[in-house]
Amino acid sequence: MSIDEKKLKRLRRRKRTLLVFGIIILVGSTLYIGFFIPLGKYDFSPDVWNSTSSRIYQYDIPLDPESPWPKFRANSLSNGRSQIIPTMNESLQPWTYRTGKGIFSSPVIDKDGTVYIGSADHFFYAINRSGGLKWKVQTGEIIDSSALLDDGGRVYFGSGDGKVYCVNRTNGNIIWIHRAHTEEEAAEQFDLEIHNVDWFEGNIAMLADGSILAGNDNQILYRLNRTTGDPIDYYLGNEMLWSMPAVNSKTNNLFFGTTNFALKTFFSYNIETGKKRWTSGGLGSVAASPLLTSTKEKGAVIVGGYDGILRAYTQKNGKQLWKVGTNDHIYSSPGQLSNGTIIQPSADGSIYALEPTKGKILWKFDTLEPIRSSPAIDGNDVIYVGSGEGKLFAINPDGTLRWVYQLITENRNDLNSSPGLGPDGIYIAGESGEIFFVPYDYPLTTVGLADPNSFVGTGEVLPDNGIYLIYTTPFGGLQPNPPSKIDANQPLTFTLFVRDNGDTILSEIDTKSFSVSVSNGVSVKINVAANRRFVVLTPQETWMNNSGGELKISISGNYRTHMSRIGLKFFGGRKSGVLDTEFIFHIDPRSESANPFQSPELNGGNSTVFELSRISAPNPSMLPSYNQIGFDSLHYLSGVVRTNPDSMILWTVGGKLTDNGTVVDSNLRERYPLKLIYDNGLVTFFNYDGFKINFIGSWDMPFGIYRISATYNTTTGNLNPFGAFMAVAHCDEIEFYGTGLKLMGMSEFKTGYMTVSGGLNVGYWNSGIYQMPSEVGTLSFNVIDGCVSVQLTESGLNATEHVYSILLIDSAGNPLPLYYSHNTQVISSESGMLSEVLLSFDNEETVGGSIYAYFMVDTYPVASQLLDF
Repeated sequence: MSIDEKKLKRLRRRKRTLLVFGIIILVGSTLYIGFFIPLGKYDFSPDVWNSTSSRIYQYDIPLDPESPWPKFRANSLSNGRSQIIPTMNESLQPWTYRTGKGIFSSPVIDKDGTVYIGSADHFFYAINRSGGLKWKVQTGEIIDSSALLDDGGRVYFGSGDGKVYCVNRTNGNIIWIHRAHTEEEAAEQFDLEIHNVDWFEGNIAMLADGSILAGNDNQILYRLNRTTGDPIDYYLGNEMLWSMPAVNSKTNNLFFGTTNFALKTFFSYNIETGKKRWTSGGLGSVAASPLLTSTKEKGAVIVGGYDGILRAYTQKNGKQLWKVGTNDHIYSSPGQLSNGTIIQPSADGSIYALEPTKGKILWKFDTLEPIRSSPAIDGNDVIYVGSGEGKLFAINPDGTLRWVYQLITENRNDLNSSPGLGPDGIYIAGESGEIFFVPYDYPLTTVGLADPNSFVGTGEVLPDNGIYLIYTTPFGGLQPNPPSKIDANQPLTFTLFVRDNGDTILSEIDTKSFSVSVSNGVSVKINVAANRRFVVLTPQETWMNNSGGELKISISGNYRTHMSRIGLKFFGGRKSGVLDTEFIFHIDPRSESANPFQSPELNGGNSTVFELSRISAPNPSMLPSYNQIGFDSLHYLSGVVRTNPDSMILWTVGGKLTDNGTVVDSNLRERYPLKLIYDNGLVTFFNYDGFKINFIGSWDMPFGIYRISATYNTTTGNLNPFGAFMAVAHCDEIEFYGTGLKLMGMSEFKTGYMTVSGGLNVGYWNSGIYQMPSEVGTLSFNVIDGCVSVQLTESGLNATEHVYSILLIDSAGNPLPLYYSHNTQVISSESGMLSEVLLSFDNEETVGGSIYAYFMVDTYPVASQLLDF
């Protein structure tokens, strides 16, 4: 073969290669465009529903036509816009109604101004327009679901007891109840793998035929006959359903999100066929309820996720039209003004207004703390939003402030409920357990202008410029003016907050340059959060000795801005400034006092039992969005087992609130040890060796560090009611979900550690004293390969009426860090009495040598024995 022929052959081969490569690119591009790029023109203009002062409202589903706010997000499109034209009434005053626990659901309001809402105290309330109780209905669990008012005088709501209720609005009589599938039933009928959770947390929606839609944590969206409660159809998700469906009544399609961690987090179904049309998503769960820009086939559906990104999809096929990133996760649902502008609050504390066709930010209104409240919009396009500061904001459609009204001033001040619009004013509820009514434009009235809780202006209630490390209370409140005094065992949390030219800037602490010095040289643990936005300083175990005095803390280092992101994980960036701040706190002196708490072996069998309840975990900000009402419902009972020379050993089990107070909850599997140090009025509970507790029903949270600080009043003999806690969770130990927590910025990329800061209620359980239970019977301890057991004969203990456990303590007096919650098995006899308790060990758990074993009934050490392993 000649040289020219060889060249020609190589040239032909190269052309064929290029041709094949070109075809691959062409086919790939075609497929990419076909699957992901929306073609054609889409219509973002909203449907025209005229605002009205006639008090008859247009709905395309059979909602109460005389109600200005008959469901969460107001209407079938879930655009959060009511047709009501508010009028200011100088004679009306704000009022408050307090329930028994925090409220995280949102109100609906009828024509008479009666507000309907559920509470974590297990009751669903109807409160009349003057703030008096009309009626209430008790359920079996906390209520996190917003209700719906139909055109037949009924109200529908879901509860954490796994039931949907239909109630007569006139008298509060229950008409019907529908129960969700249990874990076993969902697995058998739908082949779903769920995690022992059947709460109805999704807000109630409705179809054009009046069918009720209710999303459950068992991954099922129920379609129920509103007259009988019988199921009509089921629409399946892939994780818990907190997102309320938006309904297009003309195309017969519905849209909702799930709490799945990534990619497949948003669903569309055809209503009549029950078939899934498409799925989409990002790198974070979707708890928000989607907004439909209109009922047009070429309309968009808009929703935000826990990756902090607001996305617009085509209703037709789910292709993404645009996306816009915020600086923290998005929990709240979007709203839409009459001109089409999209309103989206974010947990970064800002409210965004976006042009609907491209997602361009038109304006941004900044507040100090996270916003989880969804906007309510009146017929004049005034926007109402609650905030983590306990404030209700009214914002004009151009982004200027209309007014602010401070509703909550106590520790638990989050307004994570969304406002509802009534005939005469705005209704909202809060973490404090209160329901609030504020008359329209009350802060602008003569009385309102003189009210110290009112603020009227046009700008943000923040400085234009500044670099701040803000003192943060255990319950998450940011206090630019920190308290003058702190407790000697209290952890201190500080949050980075940067303002530049009137805007809040995404910033993070530079850990390499970050340093802390304490005036007295005390040992302090420094934990910078995975998102680099807050830091927790924890004394080991007190800031000062009994003499008290002045504590000076100096903090310095750099901060960074202009970070890149993957999901909600921000990284890189550049040094943008220097932190250099000093805090001075006074610590009161402490008088010598003996340990007042009782231990069974020293106090005639008496054991002090504490109740740790209503946990609030505001930092990182994602935690309340995943489990705030769940944390608020927790009651842990922690009893003294024994006394060591330097501490007490406590055993902790789960409790539940009933009409007669808190009782042990034998259905919960939580069991874990704590230590307690009493230091002249300071009470510190801690576990530095690790344990696991259940988190939102889907996984167990492994804590490496868990510490609660409280104080004891030596005069009254009671614990002061509020405590602070800090914890470090080892998220890499969480199967499957651990990676997702990294992408959401909750845990460190390298270590998987998540720093948590929060507060809780601390007190005694009932009288504070627990004694030996009766009818224990005869028991024996046994060491078996890979486990230890307690066998009982002639026991009068019912196997389901208590929490039974085996606690192991080493020769140094330290509880062994075992997976007690998961690996404890309770065995009953044929008559239902307790016959055996078994504690097995995981492969990575090492148990050896001489170990003290304690047989625990609830929090009480019934018997103990030194065993050789």
